[in-house]
Amino acid sequence: MKNISIKFFIIFILLAFMGSLGMIFGEFFKEAKNSTEQLLEENIQSTVLNLKHFLNKNLKKHNINQITASLDNTINGNALIKDLHIVDEKNKKVIYATDRDTVMQHPDTKCIAISQIINADIFNEQCYSFSIKLFDKFEPYYYKSYVYLDKKYIDSLLQNQINKYTIMFIGYGLFFIIVIWLLLKKFLVNPLEKLRQFAYYQTNTPKEFFIQELESIRYSLNLTFKRLQKEQEELFNLSTKDSLSGLYNRLSLMEKIEWLIAKGERSNEQFALLFLDLDNFKNINDTQGHEFGDKILQHVSKILLDSVRENDIVSRLGGDEFVIILPELKSNETVLEVIKRIQTRLIEPVVFNTLSYSVTVSIGITIYPKDGRDATTLLKHADIAMYKAKALGKNNFHFFTDNLNEEIQNKIHMQYLIKEGIEKNYFQLYYQPKVDIKSNTIVGCEALIRLFDPLKGMIPPNQFISIAEESGLIVPLGEWIIKEAVQQIKSWKNTHFEHIKLSINVSGIQFQSPEFITFLKNNVSTIDTSKLDIELTESVLMNDFDEKFAKINAIKKLGISLSLDDFGTGYSSLSYLKQIPFDTIKIDKTFIDDLEEESGKSFVNMIVGIADDLNMQVVAEGVETKQQLDYLASIKCEQYQGYYCSKPLPADEFEKLFLSQECH
Repeated sequence: MKNISIKFFIIFILLAFMGSLGMIFGEFFKEAKNSTEQLLEENIQSTVLNLKHFLNKNLKKHNINQITASLDNTINGNALIKDLHIVDEKNKKVIYATDRDTVMQHPDTKCIAISQIINADIFNEQCYSFSIKLFDKFEPYYYKSYVYLDKKYIDSLLQNQINKYTIMFIGYGLFFIIVIWLLLKKFLVNPLEKLRQFAYYQTNTPKEFFIQELESIRYSLNLTFKRLQKEQEELFNLSTKDSLSGLYNRLSLMEKIEWLIAKGERSNEQFALLFLDLDNFKNINDTQGHEFGDKILQHVSKILLDSVRENDIVSRLGGDEFVIILPELKSNETVLEVIKRIQTRLIEPVVFNTLSYSVTVSIGITIYPKDGRDATTLLKHADIAMYKAKALGKNNFHFFTDNLNEEIQNKIHMQYLIKEGIEKNYFQLYYQPKVDIKSNTIVGCEALIRLFDPLKGMIPPNQFISIAEESGLIVPLGEWIIKEAVQQIKSWKNTHFEHIKLSINVSGIQFQSPEFITFLKNNVSTIDTSKLDIELTESVLMNDFDEKFAKINAIKKLGISLSLDDFGTGYSSLSYLKQIPFDTIKIDKTFIDDLEEESGKSFVNMIVGIADDLNMQVVAEGVETKQQLDYLASIKCEQYQGYYCSKPLPADEFEKLFLSQECH
């Protein structure tokens, strides 16, 4: 069904009303016409009866003059009668009221008997007739009388009625239409239009309506729109604000950065982007729980808002990462002032549930357009600078530079190369001999990892080990080393090399892995585990000592020996030596380099003495001169490794060296 507007609907109703009103006035007109017709009929009948009586009386006397005068009076006194003729039986003129000299008047006019006046429509008739019976002695004879009506006058009476009722119909109709229209417009049309506009635009809330139903609709719409507006505001906040901190979220931040970039392109304005990451926040969640961590994040959010200028932008990207935008940057001094305020406020202890805690952040800074011309690049470079700030000791900040970007790109490339190298076998184990000082024979070796870039060749460990540890790739790399070492021991079985003891280094990250012991057990099950030695640094044992002590015992149960690497570089070495069943202590190269000094000799003497008391072997690392070797022999150090014998070698070259036993 096709829809129509309320205005057209009302016009239709008004037209229907006019039609109904017209029918009503038609009935009134019909009744008025009938009443007029009845009056006219009665008038004519009365006039005709009087005429008939008068003519019966006077025609007998042949008083023509008196009849003529009476007829003239009748015609002149009755507007309905136009003319009156009396004729004899032969239709010859006896008396004419008008035009007496003519023979016959109105020859085309049809007359009907007066007795039919009731059944006739007087407005359509022009003439009525009646007979007058007279006697000549006893013989009757007849005169016929014709009464001609004034048709124009009668028609004018009808037309007056028509005009009267037409004017009444139009007048009253227009009056009622205007009144009804004004009332409908005021109380229905205008309110409905206001409701329509209110429903469409949801603005300009209409005032209270007179009609109860419309007021109910207005009230309901108003409540609905208020609720919708509130929900929209909540949805907008959810889509643009971070629910925990109330700061702008990532989506809003990106939009604002793009807006500032567009503005900067027009006005050449700079802005700074600060990427903030809380230091050691993971420890907060792990030790105090996420509820406490959320309170810290809310505390930091408030401090950041209080530390920036009014038009600065503060956003939380997620987790413990925040971004601050400083628009209209004139100099880096503004950046430093904001950072100083943030660091000063954050370092102040905050107390939650009687627990006092201080927060520090690492901040990376980029400047538009120098450090990037789009939001993604600016954020990426700020993130790079932030990690550099963490590397500098945390609670620090660092501006992005091209050199820093190159450093990070190299690190990213190295991560990719390590991952690809594990999959495509770019790595190789080199073996550095361990020499028995007393017999000057090679009795073991330490497996050292080497990476071979297909384009650049061999890459030394100091360029990729730290990156592997940072990225977590040290775990799969350590597993690869264990597998390769096991395969090497298996390949030396039943050969001249079967008595060689092979040492491998295990990083702290790999050692902490929950799957480490299981992986180790599964891979050494096919070899003589007494030929395998695992070297650990004392930094591995610094935290969660009980858990790590259990792992060390598990390693010992597998028949694998343990060496304490880089002994003396930590802080708690002596306490570890008393509790952990190490088989060997390795003296760090830095102490061997100091043997020319008396203090250096004293320290090495002390280590050898402690090892002897604890029934442990001692291996001196980094021996490069005969003087160093001679001194170690004089204090009865058992083994050494270093360039004095050989640098780390591939397996085949190590085997040749072992067979020749040609150490210096």
